[in-house]
Amino acid sequence: MLIGSIGYNHSHDSDFVMNCPQGPGCYLFLLIKTPAIFVTGSKKYKVRENSFIIISPAMPCRYYASEEKYTDDWFYFHITDKEKDDFTKNGIIFDEPLYLGNIEELSRLIHIMSYEHYLADVFHSEIEHKYADILIMKIGRIIQTQEFTALRTFTEKNSRLTYLRTRIYSTPECFASIDSMMDLTGMSRSALQHAYKKTFGVSIITDVINSRISSAKKFLVSTDLSVCEIAEKCGYGCEYSFLRQFKKMCGCTPTQYRKSKN
Repeated sequence: MLIGSIGYNHSHDSDFVMNCPQGPGCYLFLLIKTPAIFVTGSKKYKVRENSFIIISPAMPCRYYASEEKYTDDWFYFHITDKEKDDFTKNGIIFDEPLYLGNIEELSRLIHIMSYEHYLADVFHSEIEHKYADILIMKIGRIIQTQEFTALRTFTEKNSRLTYLRTRIYSTPECFASIDSMMDLTGMSRSALQHAYKKTFGVSIITDVINSRISSAKKFLVSTDLSVCEIAEKCGYGCEYSFLRQFKKMCGCTPTQYRKSKN
């Protein structure tokens, strides 16, 4: 990586606008310390403080403060194709801002890089280069940690949903309402309904109805329980609701279904 120019903790007033319709001309790294608006190509982003972006040389871009001021650390640089591949392997995507969280350590690295860049001492360029490599690796670690955390959260949530669906089909009588399922997943009502439908392609209510009717069919065929007793065992509050739903789902009454299977 060859750094052309660099700046640490530069602040601008609210009327600041950086506009590069032909792109910055080389790669531009920005550690964004205040809320801002970024436009790269045809995409517009409302960027949170403590984010970063690397803008490609020919990418048309424009960015400006979204509040009272705009502050960032920055440097222009050139990289080889191999170095660009290394960036990609670290999970870095060009021309899209990414929230990083705590950026104090990253900003300190840029501060050191800035000091070395304008120093005339021996090895200053090599030292600056090494710190730049560390900066990119640390950003890569943050990105991969975020992805791992997101994957782990998704896996845990998916496991809870799978467990809930298993319970619905094994003991449908235990779930009289969506509220009774929320404790099993740790989700709010709306989040649970949305996640369940997205994961399984069917609503929770539909699954509860299907499981109750499936359970009722088994009782009708394999036991001598009355229709009222079966309704209660399948989680229905009254026999009428069971009769109405069973006929709607199966096209016949429970009694007719039992007779057809005997």
